[in-house]
Amino acid sequence: MIIEKNINFAMLNKSIDGLWLRQQISMENIANYSTPGYKSKYVDFESQLKNKLTNISEKDKSSTIKEKIQSSNIIIGENDEQSLRLDGNNVDLEKENLQLAKTQLQYMYTVTEINSYFSKLSSVISEGKK
Repeated sequence: MIIEKNINFAMLNKSIDGLWLRQQISMENIANYSTPGYKSKYVDFESQLKNKLTNISEKDKSSTIKEKIQSSNIIIGENDEQSLRLDGNNVDLEKENLQLAKTQLQYMYTVTEINSYFSKLSSVISEGKK
């Protein structure tokens, strides 16, 4: 099927998975703002994806590129930043809210791109019948 071979769709799919997980982690950090000793977490998938795609040449087949996209990992890490609070919690509520808003915008943009892709595909299929 055409969707399975599309590199852009694979990239959008990986992005939406990472963004969804980042939203969950940001909400988890916000929910644990009052938990003593809690260390905030973060999600990184962009650097993994960038590392996998750095050495791609124009000669690489699309299946190779798609395989690299799919094999990149989404990492959940714990922030080692020192806490300014006495209870040891290092959640910065303002930073987490900004991260959540940014991630929601990126997520909405990615969903719009996926919808646009399917809309174009639908148009091609329906116009092809005429």
